[in-house]
Order: sequence, then C-alpha cells, then structure tokens
Amino acid sequence: TMPGLLPEFGLSLGAQSGELYFGGHDTSRLAAPLEWFPVLHPLDGFWEVAVKAVRLGNLTVDSCPDGCRGIIDTGASRLGVQQSNFEMVQKALARAVPLVGGGCQGPDLEFDLGSLTVKLPVQDYAAGAACDPQLGSLDLDAKDFKGVYAFGETVLRRYYTAFDWQGRRIGFAPVAARRVRIGKSAAGLPSERAFVV
Repeated sequence: TMPGLLPEFGLSLGAQSGELYFGGHDTSRLAAPLEWFPVLHPLDGFWEVAVKAVRLGNLTVDSCPDGCRGIIDTGASRLGVQQSNFEMVQKALARAVPLVGGGCQGPDLEFDLGSLTVKLPVQDYAAGAACDPQLGSLDLDAKDFKGVYAFGETVLRRYYTAFDWQGRRIGFAPVAARRVRIGKSAAGLPSERAFVV
C-alpha cells in the first residue's frame, strides 16, 4: 500500500461519464455523509449489502422474509432482479403511468438498508410510451441465492458508492448535484449560467 492512501475506492457515475477514486473519496461528489454497511458474505467475492425490504411508495414489494441482498454491479445498465422474484417486481412496477407530453408518473422504488433507504424515482425504473418496467432478470440458483437485486447504473448514478476492502464495508451517499458551465461572458470569461446534471 502507498502511505497516506486509505484502503478504499469510490465510484461516482453521471449520465454520460463516471469517476473512480482510489485511496479515498471525493467529498465534493457527496450530498450527505457516507452511510457504511458491512459486506455480506465477503468470501463469496461480491460487494453486497443486506436489504431489509423493497417498497414502491407505501406498497411492500418484497418483505425479504429469507433476507435480501443488493449486489453492486457496475456492468448492469438496469436494476437486476432475481428470476424467482422478477414477475412479482415487474407487476408492481407496472403501476407507473404515462404523462401527457412524455415521461412517467409513479412512486419511488425504495430499498431499505436500515440506516439509509436507497430511492429510485420512476424515471429510473420505467420508460417508453407505456412506462414499461426497466429490469434485468438474474438467473441465479434459488437454492444458493435468495432475494438478490443488482444495483447497477440506476442506483450508481444516484448514489456515490464507496468500497472499503480492509474494513469489508460499502458506503452510500446521495450524489451531489453537478453543475456544468456553458458559454462565455462578453469578456471571454465563463458565464455564471450553470445546469445541474
């Protein structure tokens, strides 16, 4: 290890790009302090956390009676749902309705981790003219895995994710709004107009 570097790395994804931080975290990317959770089954080789329940607004979609887990998957563009729960979750998310002029309306999808609830707004789980659920099926053996959800890009764009391999823990914090400057002022200096992305 290098002196002064923490045995940690952090991941921040945006709509078009992302950043990976080694040896610490970029706190300017955090809208709140990191909430840390122990890695479940660290010897299995997955970065995964315990999920206590999955809710859609005030509807409990999965009460996780046998335990649920959220596995961090940087290669998944959609939320992944274990095949054994796929139809149930897909049916619940089908409650999203199209808005006049485009977009979808529906409650937040929530993953209760205990001291933090990971929330995904409707645009992160439904899309298209019919507001179809945007899920990926996880074909896992139900004897070995129960209640698995893959936290892919949909989660990682909303939450800065920190990984501590020495402490075997994962941290989540809402991502801070990103401001992008556009244009130049008359003097050739950047204008003060900015957009949050």
